[in-house]
Amino acid sequence: MSRIPFLEFNEVSKTFSLGKGNTFSAVDRVSLKIEKGEIFGIIGTTGAGKSTLLRFPNLLERPDGGRILLDGSDITDLQGKNLRRHRQKIGMVFQQFHLASNRTVFDNIAFPLKVAGAGKTEIARRVRELLTLVEIPEKETVYPAQLSGGQKQRVGIARALANHPELLLCDEPTSALDPETTRSILKLLKQIRETLSITILVVTHEMEVVREICDRTAIMDRGKIVELDDTHSFFANPKSEAAKKLLGSFYDSRSSSDRRLSSETVSKTSAEDRIL
Repeated sequence: MSRIPFLEFNEVSKTFSLGKGNTFSAVDRVSLKIEKGEIFGIIGTTGAGKSTLLRFPNLLERPDGGRILLDGSDITDLQGKNLRRHRQKIGMVFQQFHLASNRTVFDNIAFPLKVAGAGKTEIARRVRELLTLVEIPEKETVYPAQLSGGQKQRVGIARALANHPELLLCDEPTSALDPETTRSILKLLKQIRETLSITILVVTHEMEVVREICDRTAIMDRGKIVELDDTHSFFANPKSEAAKKLLGSFYDSRSSSDRRLSSETVSKTSAEDRIL
């Protein structure tokens, strides 16, 4: 007997109106099956449709066609109380953090708990538990303006986890961060998966992100999934033209970075030699 996927997109599509009779097909008959506890990556260039697809599981966007199943249940048409209850099972991490600037770190994380009707004692316990999980327990009383980008994203992750979600959606979670901070956030996401046994769906245009944390990777291009493989195989043997272009750009950028670092090292050494 085959195992039921935790999250399944079945021929989902989404078309947007551009006005004057023009339309844009953001997602075009996409089918995907994501396993429980998996970190699954969707990568593509800007406009590929990956962020629209990411908003289907919590129904921030609804498909025009197709079905969405979560843990075997069809969620496509949920409304009202059932929709609100469903959304508590799903956390979302945003590219630009979306923290309330007039609220402390504690209050930002507490907000979804208050909406869910949790009591003050439970809220305090849960917020402090989450601050420890994301490794910033000392930031409880500060405001977002006093935080670094990486710290803001840690608060965003803690807030997304507040109501014990089964699924964590990450929309370009590191694109606003520097490389060192990116590595620390990716390490944290892996730790969260291991600690909480949560399923994580990540959309990104950064190859380093999927290479570092994703078990499997889907390549999205012009609204379609053009390639799907385990991440190691994808890097070792890309099959689609879109994947080959993404990998080519990735390796070119790494080569340029290596050359720049090498040049900087040579320049520094030459300067030190002149001083000596």
